[in-house]
Amino acid sequence: MTVHFTSIGHIALVLLLMSAVFGVDTKASSTSQLFVFLLMIFIAALFSSFFNRFKASIKRNLPQYATVGEPLIYSVSLINQTKKNYHDLVYIEQLKESLPSYSELQAFYKAKRFISFRQWRRYIVYQRGGYMNEYPLSFIAAKQSANLKVSFTPIRRGKLVFTGAYLAKPDLLGLFRRLYFAQQYQSCLVLPKRYAIAPLQLTGKRQYQSGGVTLANSVGNSSEFMALRDYRQGDAMNQIHWKSFARHGKLIVKEYQDEYFVRRALVLDTDADNLAVERFEAAVSVAASLVMSERDNEALLDLMFVGNEAYRFTSGRGLDQMQHLQEILASVQASDVESFTRLAQAVNAHSQQCSSLVCVLLHWDKQRQDFCKALAAQGIAFAVFLIHDGSLIEAELINKPENCYLINSHQIAKDLAAV
Repeated sequence: MTVHFTSIGHIALVLLLMSAVFGVDTKASSTSQLFVFLLMIFIAALFSSFFNRFKASIKRNLPQYATVGEPLIYSVSLINQTKKNYHDLVYIEQLKESLPSYSELQAFYKAKRFISFRQWRRYIVYQRGGYMNEYPLSFIAAKQSANLKVSFTPIRRGKLVFTGAYLAKPDLLGLFRRLYFAQQYQSCLVLPKRYAIAPLQLTGKRQYQSGGVTLANSVGNSSEFMALRDYRQGDAMNQIHWKSFARHGKLIVKEYQDEYFVRRALVLDTDADNLAVERFEAAVSVAASLVMSERDNEALLDLMFVGNEAYRFTSGRGLDQMQHLQEILASVQASDVESFTRLAQAVNAHSQQCSSLVCVLLHWDKQRQDFCKALAAQGIAFAVFLIHDGSLIEAELINKPENCYLINSHQIAKDLAAV
């Protein structure tokens, strides 16, 4: 409704409503005359807007990725499909939105009481992805195109869906705008906000990897040739030494030494039960920052977290790009209370292959303290990033490990810079 009126139109509409209220008694006040005057102006503006039969198509040049809190700048091409020149148009971008249920609002605000209209509106904007400004277009010629630069700052991570855009043409009086909707579905992935952090120096040793020669080669470590031996049932065909076969007339295979190399696990705690959304988002941002700090490392990096099940995604030179882990972190969601139990089981099953672990935790309860004690008992080098909201007291941190970094969700950049 608000997009149908210009700024002057909004003022005139307020005056119209006020004059309708105070001009009820026509004998005691002449305000009713103002009401009639404004009403006729609005009827004339509405009638004249029907002659603005504008028709156009749009084409966006969206980047593949955006980042939370950073401007997303892209260009839009508008093609006038009519045989008429148009002046003073307004471009209004549209993002996909849906009406939330009451249970969704309660889960978002962690509230059991009444949800206000202001909170409802705030959630709609958050779900949509942010605020979109209007962009004026002074002129577009008949059957010609015009280009616009659009800037938009996403306020949440995840997928942004652009459904189309409104093109608004004001009437002759400048009160009412005729809207034309140009449909154009496109999407862009918003990555978590990342902060500067120095690479962690964890004293982890190289571990044997069951992936064998193929996995060793993929991370840049050359496997060491040991000897030639006779072929045995089950040997891979690509290990046959064909020159020896041609010389001796029997199958000879190449034997390699098993490879050992560095492999680090990044463990993300997704149990955000009874926690504010900002705190969970801070944990995801810290994890994304740690992934970026490993981009120049020759080691493998395993991202481990729990969603509907326990997940492990491996990245590293030759296997996958670190950008893929950022895409995964852009879509990760909070899980149930029992998720950390499943996460601890997955980490324990994988810990023998890891040189070191980095844990991003949302709580510091007995379960997580026992988890860290078990890692220390196995002799695994690890570090803990504990996300809090500033309410932690010293008594709660008696059993914290040596490499434990406290990250306040309200000052992430400052705390990570001090690591």
